[in-house]
Amino acid sequence: MRTQYRLGIDAGGTFTDFVVADRESGEVKLFKALSTPSDPTKAIENGLQLIADDFGIAASDLVSNCDLCINGTTVGLNALITHRGGKTGLICTAGHEDSIEIRNGHKEDGFRYDPEYPAATMLVDL
Repeated sequence: MRTQYRLGIDAGGTFTDFVVADRESGEVKLFKALSTPSDPTKAIENGLQLIADDFGIAASDLVSNCDLCINGTTVGLNALITHRGGKTGLICTAGHEDSIEIRNGHKEDGFRYDPEYPAATMLVDL
């Protein structure tokens, strides 16, 4: 069996979604498994087994015959929003303390380059 599958996985808080493209037949199928927040890998395992059962092959054959697998997740974002993640901090190299202020990654209006951001909040006194 040559590599013939392409697989996309989106692990969310409630469901883990899968899309599989069979490059030989051109068939594209969607699958859904319940997410397992305590161990997100279990939902992926369960979903891969669902797909393998549908295709009539072993899960190991499905994985070994994928030439592309794309995985996305909201697990980190959900942990941040719900304050359930591990304690983290930001350590900056000397001279780069303003990195948090630069905020190049976020603009309310993508075509405006002069937004007024609120001042950064110092969470810990140094």
